[in-house]
This record gives sequence, C-alpha cells and structure tokens, in this order.
Amino acid sequence: MTSPYRLEAVQLQGVGVFDNTLIRFKPIESAEQDEKLAEIHLFIGPNGCGKSTLLYALAEIFEEFDSSTSLIRNRFWDAESRVNFSFDDQAGGYGVKNYILDEGGIVTKFGSFIWNVIDVNKGKVFGHGGPYAKASILLPYKRILTSFKLSNPHSQTKFFFTSLAYSGQRTLRSEPLTGIQQITNSPFENALSFDYTVRPKILLQWIANNRAQSALARADNDSNAAATYDLALKRITGLIQEMCDMEVEFRLERSPLAVKIKVNGDVIEFDGLPDGLKSIISWVADLSLRLEAIPWEVEQDIFSQPIILFLDEVDIHLHPKWQRRILPAIQKLLPNSQIFVTTHSPFVVGSVENAWVYRLPEPGTKTDGVMEIEGVPSGAGKSYRLILNEIFGIDKEFDIETEALFDEFYQARAIFLKTPTNADSVIKIANQLAARGEETAAIVTRELRQMSRVTGVEVSLA
Repeated sequence: MTSPYRLEAVQLQGVGVFDNTLIRFKPIESAEQDEKLAEIHLFIGPNGCGKSTLLYALAEIFEEFDSSTSLIRNRFWDAESRVNFSFDDQAGGYGVKNYILDEGGIVTKFGSFIWNVIDVNKGKVFGHGGPYAKASILLPYKRILTSFKLSNPHSQTKFFFTSLAYSGQRTLRSEPLTGIQQITNSPFENALSFDYTVRPKILLQWIANNRAQSALARADNDSNAAATYDLALKRITGLIQEMCDMEVEFRLERSPLAVKIKVNGDVIEFDGLPDGLKSIISWVADLSLRLEAIPWEVEQDIFSQPIILFLDEVDIHLHPKWQRRILPAIQKLLPNSQIFVTTHSPFVVGSVENAWVYRLPEPGTKTDGVMEIEGVPSGAGKSYRLILNEIFGIDKEFDIETEALFDEFYQARAIFLKTPTNADSVIKIANQLAARGEETAAIVTRELRQMSRVTGVEVSLA
C-alpha cells in the first residue's frame, strides 16, 4: 500500500546542474507487508551532482507563496528554467516564465515564479471549477500556510498532509528558559528551510512545556493525560535507544529553571552532546513538536499522519554504526511518510529495504533530449563492497597510494611472467605492499606463490 499524498515525478529544466532531467518516484516494491513502512528515496552521487538542488526543487513544491526561505530561486539559469512535477495524481510546475499547457487554468504568481496546476488524468490545465474527478489539494495547502495562525482558537483549518525539510547539521544548543509559556509560533514557520528548520529556543520550550504538563497531570491523578504528554518524548528517546544504544531522558530542572538531558545516567547540557546525537535529537524533536501543533483532518497518532520529508546529508556527524540504523528507525516511526534523502554513505544505502536509490551523474554529463534517471532497489541484503561497486561506482578497496602500488605490482608481475629472469622489481614492490598491513601482505604472498608455480622460479618476500 502506497502512502497518500505522494510525489510521483519531477522534471528539472535549466536548474542548477540539471539541463533537462526527469525522475519518476516509484512506490515501494513490496505492496504487502506485515509492518507498514515509510516510502524512502535515496539520492547519491559525487559532490556537485545536484543532490541538494534536487531536494530544494522538491521542497519548493510545498513552500508557502512569497516565501523568503526559498532555496531554489538562485539556481535557475534563465527565464526558460522550470520545474515540473506530479503530486497526488495532479501535475503542475513552477518557473520564471508562465507556460500555459492548455486554454484556461489557474495561474498564481509568487515572487519571480509562476505556478500552474493541471489534472494529469485529463491532460488539461486544472481550474475554472470544471467537472474533474479530483481537485488539487496542493494550491489550497500552499495558500493556507501563508496565513495560518496557531493562536487563532476559532480557526477551522485542517490539514490532510504536511511537508518538512532538515539538514544533517547539529543545530540544537542550550538556550535560557524564562518560564513555562504557550508556544504561538506556526508549525510551518521555516519548515522547508533545511538549515533553519530547527528552532532551538522553541524546541527547548516545547520540552519544558511537555515535562511541566505531564507533572501537573500526575499531580491531578490524571495518568491518561500524563501518558499523552509523555508520548512524543518517549518516541524520541525510543528511537535514540534503537539507533544509538543510549538511554536518554529529557529533564526539566527546577532551580534554576532549565531543560537538560540525561544520557546513560549523566545529566548534561545540550551544548555538551556529541555532534551526532545532537543532530538526531535536533531534527527528530523539531519534527515531533511541529506534528503535534498541526490541526489534522484525521485524528490519529501524529507520527502516522501523511508527511513528505526531506533530509539533506542525513549521515553528517554519524558513526557508521548509527548510519546503519537511522533510516530503518525513521521508516518505522513514520509509516505513512514519503522520505527523500541525500547521502554519501554506503552504510545508509545498505541499511534500508523497500527503498529506491537514484544515482545522479557527474556534473556536466550531457544527453540528447530528456535524461531520465531510473531508481534501483536499495542495498539491503548486499555487502558494502557490492554497494560501493554497483551503486557508488567505486571498485577500489584500498587507499590511493596502496592502489597505485598494486598497479605497479601487477605491471611488474606481467613483465616477469613474460620474461621470468629477474624478479627484483616485482619483489621490491611486493615488500612495500607487505609492509602496509596484514591484508596487503596476504594478497602479494598469494600472488608470488602463483608466479612461482607458473614460472618454476622461486619468488618470495624478502
């Protein structure tokens, strides 16, 4: 079963490094599962290949009109640049110049951009209240974001889905806490800004409010209310336990009033957290407080709401052990989400099943017409050596200097096998490789034995 409100495709024309590139986002391969899992799409490739540009272009689809945090605008080449997309069975696009795909339609301007939304099933520009089977949910969503006020108790606005974007940077830090007070900031404030999505002061206020409300509920002997207040933080600490093997507890200190964190029994300031743990807590906790504040159309667990999530360089600051665990944990936590991730880590790619990997080409790669990038199944069940070779295009096993020595060794070996009279050159290089470690020594020892069998000349390490 696929997640509702999903992105189906995107086409970038004259944006960043993309001349004319199309990507179709397939649903997860396994339609029947014992456990519902998020749909994950992984973007990999060399530095400068456009991974972040692609995420920014996708995030802009959901950004509020006239947003000051748009990251894609300065990556447009010229007036012909455009991003086309398909979302929730509706097609649309935005760009500097208006393209009318058919007569009529809804056109909404914001900044230098112009939006069109069409009904892909009909092949027409969507609008004019025509007799279409399905209306676009995207434009109303974007319009609501601009004026949504969390502090308005009479608002009738409800949300069917939402979209959030985070970078892997460590953004959480200690902030002074002036008291327990209601948070009135919109849950959509800077929600798609990546580097600035996490708001440290609001995040610590949310934790403080949660701890205070839970304590008050227990004082009133209302265990159900206390459990409700505890739930979001328990999800976060449970995820950290699963990923990092760390016991974590969020604490509200009374004197002086402050939010601190207890890690494996030690109470520490947020500034003192390891970078990797700080990064995880930053964006997962921020996501939680935003989901909790959104008025949802369907009442259910906030982590089961439909979410479009963008994670840029999710592996930054994470030990390989944590890199192997982060996506499987998130995939379970957010079962109705569609998640788009950039990464340089084979441990991330090899960690998750039922996901798609898109390898972006080297910068400057050209093709006639549209370049379509096909997704391939993720690396769960494959060795990291195979993932490095098949997905990352790396067929080397050692550092650059060692690989260069091996190249010299095999060249000297080829010469010796043709004329087995002087083994000094090949033995000299073999000794250099053997001195680099047990693994290289074992390889050259095996090769020298084979050379001796083939030529009848004794060849061995000095």
